Amino acid sequence: MNGASLWRALDQGAAHRPALSGTEEAEIAIVGAGVAGLSLACELAAAGRSVCVIEADEPGSGALGASAGIVAPQLVRTTPNKVLARLGPEVGPGWLRLVGESGSHLFDLISALNIDCDARPQGFIAPARGVDAGARLEAIVQEWRPFRRDLTALDAADTAQMTGCRGYDAAILDASGGGVNPLRLAAGLAARSVEAGAQLFHHSRVGDLERVGERWRLHAGAGTLWAKQVVLCANGGNQSLHPALDSTVLPMRVHELSTSPVSQNLRASVLPGGQALTDLEPDIFSIRFAEGGRMITYYPVSGGATRAGVEKAVNRRLSQMLNAFEPIRIEHLWEGVAWMNSSLLPRIVALGPGLLAIQACNGRGIATNAIVGREISRMLLSDGRYRPTIAYESPNPIARVPFMRHVPDMMLRMARAVRQARTGLLGR
Repeated sequence: MNGASLWRALDQGAAHRPALSGTEEAEIAIVGAGVAGLSLACELAAAGRSVCVIEADEPGSGALGASAGIVAPQLVRTTPNKVLARLGPEVGPGWLRLVGESGSHLFDLISALNIDCDARPQGFIAPARGVDAGARLEAIVQEWRPFRRDLTALDAADTAQMTGCRGYDAAILDASGGGVNPLRLAAGLAARSVEAGAQLFHHSRVGDLERVGERWRLHAGAGTLWAKQVVLCANGGNQSLHPALDSTVLPMRVHELSTSPVSQNLRASVLPGGQALTDLEPDIFSIRFAEGGRMITYYPVSGGATRAGVEKAVNRRLSQMLNAFEPIRIEHLWEGVAWMNSSLLPRIVALGPGLLAIQACNGRGIATNAIVGREISRMLLSDGRYRPTIAYESPNPIARVPFMRHVPDMMLRMARAVRQARTGLLGR
């Protein structure tokens, strides 16, 4: 089941740009017009570099435009101490500072570039359940202290008051998070990159990438682009652009939905401070509000599910979660994908002279990719003298991909079944 997203319904998309045709040349070629590619293009073009962005469809048409638009400057299923142990003392601390800075950087960038994308920098809440949840989340906040000081551990009472949700025992409040209209964000970054001097080509899928002498040659449809430096920013699409990237990420399918405008009573009770929420439970619950008083939430859709069936299931779950529940109607239901790698940490992959790939957002791309774009631009503008404090690795293929590509979906469905069993919903 897949339909048009709320963002598609609200927007006309980015301004039309032509497809690549003939032969073009640039100092730096960027493949992919998501947050990473477009923020990188803005930085480089503003510095006077010759930049060309090639997009297979239109800006934001991939994982970005199908997301819930949540800005969550947090780690995925890991902790700062585990990141330090994995990345070591040279890279780990710098990477954690970048993650901590990423939300503020994105909202500052949106403001500086005057992008109209319904930016909501009111914060991000990550709640959890369990008798040990308070101690567990307080420990994570303390692990973050050397790298950021905008996190607060909430107890059960504060969590209930700030979220309007029941059943949580603690939460982490991230003051630097929030939400955006992701498609408008992409359109705005695209417009600003072109204004700064970058070239941008739509509907130009790269089919061949070849090193010829000191430059790279990219074929896309009827066009050819020559560049000294190439940065692959196509997220999951990077796999088809270079053989070394094949089988290095896994897709996690996500179904997002937006409701019809909700009542003022519900709006005042749920997330009254305007934050976005994604919990830390295996059966993920996520919720935020967008323009027009619409609620956006996530729900795993089974094969063969009908829209009416999904609406019934979503209302059932919301009735369990919200203190001020009122039945909702689905206005838009769509499918997206979060691309995951084995470490659950975004990384830069070096593929050869003048060829880099920004790989695996792990569901946190809106927050992290803009600051990753900034770091890569600083490195390229310094001719390599600046070394980003990001995991900088060789390709790392995932074993047994035909089976493993189903694992993220299987884990979510199993977690859903466990929750239903615990709440006595199975068989109803």
